[in-house]
Amino acid sequence: MDAKVTPALEPGLDFLALAQTICARPLSDMAPAALGHARRAWLDTLACMAGGAGEAATRAAARAADTAGAEHRALVLGAASHALDYDDVCMIATCHPSAPVVSALLAGFDRVNGEVTLADLLAAHLAGTEVMLRLGAWLGFGHYALGFHATGTLGAVGAAAAQARLLRLPAAQLRAALSIAASSASGLRANFGTDTKPLHVGFAASAAIRAVALAQAGASASDDAIAGFAHAFCGGARLDSPRFDAQTPWAVQAPGFEIKRYPSCYLTHRMIAGIQRLRQRRPPQTGSAPVAIDVLFPPGAAAPLKYPQPRTGLQAKFSIPYCAAIAWVDERIGLASFSDAAVSRAELRPQMRLVRSAERTGPHEPLEAAPVRVTITGAGWSDTVLADWAPGSLQDPVTDDELLAKWGDCEAHGQAMLPADAAAIWLTAALDQPMKAPLRHLRAALLERAGAQRW
Repeated sequence: MDAKVTPALEPGLDFLALAQTICARPLSDMAPAALGHARRAWLDTLACMAGGAGEAATRAAARAADTAGAEHRALVLGAASHALDYDDVCMIATCHPSAPVVSALLAGFDRVNGEVTLADLLAAHLAGTEVMLRLGAWLGFGHYALGFHATGTLGAVGAAAAQARLLRLPAAQLRAALSIAASSASGLRANFGTDTKPLHVGFAASAAIRAVALAQAGASASDDAIAGFAHAFCGGARLDSPRFDAQTPWAVQAPGFEIKRYPSCYLTHRMIAGIQRLRQRRPPQTGSAPVAIDVLFPPGAAAPLKYPQPRTGLQAKFSIPYCAAIAWVDERIGLASFSDAAVSRAELRPQMRLVRSAERTGPHEPLEAAPVRVTITGAGWSDTVLADWAPGSLQDPVTDDELLAKWGDCEAHGQAMLPADAAAIWLTAALDQPMKAPLRHLRAALLERAGAQRW
């Protein structure tokens, strides 16, 4: 280590070295199980893009951007991937790992000289999400608690790592790209429930494309930038060196990514699952009176759920009373549950008024495993359940058939005219399958649905 480096910067340099090691790992060092999870993450994220391609945030991004360039395509695709809040999550960093990474790769894959294989895309996804999540794990929950949308902030760095891996950047350019991306990171939780939340993913993917291009063009950046990123985005808290190394199993394997079953904020999912479990035990009868629903969250888990009386479908995704009410009243929760029309249903209001929530006292609990307790009290009865694991986690996984059904629902919702084999290829294609042609067709369909005039 250079003797001039101050102790405060050393952990940042340790992380930069780790990121460099992650991006250099050969395909032979990537477990088949990790590659299998990456296939499913691509399929799930592209499904969310298809569903979100016609949403307001995506169409605004398309109108504002010249989508002929990779940087601007990334803005539109990133917004589409997160517009429904249906994309995968990983709580070791309290973020959505695949959306910014897949958006940047889909926007910029044609900058690769020669063909791009499925293996290239999966390896880039693993590298990018790993850098993103390990950066978030190093910063800890304090970053999110300060009010940052970690998907946007961490996503800029992770997506840059993915793009750098795909382009096989030399080590010096990789370090510069990550450092430039760190200076472009942004995203505030205060914008949850608005079109700006999905735009955060577009900002991150676009920043990643731009950072890599600048590094390739010779722009210099400081190796201290990651240390500066960590210091600034943790409110000046001193961080120890990263407590993991390149031999740690891929995050997609442990603790895994949660593939969402419900198109709402992930932190509502255990609550919804618990209420639905109790609903199966005591199904409500037609005309029956509303029930009292009490929910106990882990510390900090209710922070983004900021809309007690949502007025729009976007706000409803971040509403404890609304999500609890539809989990009890409706037999199925899907994309239609979060339309503006669904939110305005008068019959939900009495049930929403009987939803109460609180957080457990005590220190922060790891949100990937922290349980949610749900108690429902009706006329002459009361029942309680502890929801230990989120729907879609490795402990309660989504099957391939369920994932393909989710693709179909998203495709129908988004009305994007996708190629017929667009879904199956991610589950069945060989690793050496050439991907440039199918990716171009898929990207064109998504951008056309978003209203882009050029792609």
